[in-house]
Amino acid sequence: MKAVLILVLVIGFGSVCGQVKTNDLQVTYIANEGFMLKTKHHKILVDALFSDGYVFFATPSEKTLNQMMDAKAPFDSINLCFLTHYHKDHSDSKLINEYLNRYPSVKLITTRPSLVFIDGEQFRFVKLKKQFREITPETNKSIAKTVDGVTVKALGLKHMSYYENDIDIEEYMTNVGFYINMDGVGIFHSGDTNMANLKEFTNRNKRWKDSVDVAFIYYELLNDRTGLDYLIKTLNPRHIVVMHVPPSLNEIWRGKVEELKKIFPNIILFKNALDTQTINS
Repeated sequence: MKAVLILVLVIGFGSVCGQVKTNDLQVTYIANEGFMLKTKHHKILVDALFSDGYVFFATPSEKTLNQMMDAKAPFDSINLCFLTHYHKDHSDSKLINEYLNRYPSVKLITTRPSLVFIDGEQFRFVKLKKQFREITPETNKSIAKTVDGVTVKALGLKHMSYYENDIDIEEYMTNVGFYINMDGVGIFHSGDTNMANLKEFTNRNKRWKDSVDVAFIYYELLNDRTGLDYLIKTLNPRHIVVMHVPPSLNEIWRGKVEELKKIFPNIILFKNALDTQTINS
């Protein structure tokens, strides 16, 4: 009888620990800028369905991709998928097409250029347009929508530039950041942008007013102390998650993050795929 009672208590404790409480954000790292985010009533994927890291960047394992595609825990009951842009280290058109076909209740929130690109690679993708929630702000502007009870702002944060022979090879790439409010938890995701573009965006808009509980930040925005200071001053986040660190730079960035923690203790760099952390906002 005593052993049964102990077992019941253990099972009960585990179920309580697995719950997401009000004002909590459960963050599960997938790869690169890919995350699953869970609040009390919502669960979303951001830049999660991809398989190509251009050799340099982290990718989900085959096992993780199968879990997502089969909606197996922890990837069951997804409400929304967000896509910042269609580079292959963020997006696999075949996976996205198949995922939306499998789960007709899931909405895809992204820009028109991303939808056009996916449709160009996946014939008949447009037949799923009832699941599309297209938001395409101009550069340095934003557009807000509410999707299934989630407040979404798409932020026209220009993709970082790479120049070859004086030509910006990312000139035609549309990147957006997102501000997402789920169940009262404020989330910022930068997508692939740099500090100059972020400053241009904030300078052209009124002072940032949305409450940011967790900011997901492209790693190069935190290259030095001035970047962190600017993010604290501008977004005033309660927590920062560093993302898109190439595996070859993981050790260097773990050291950098430890230094940044001396200034801003609530900064996180996930190490392994499917590592999960619950952040109280």
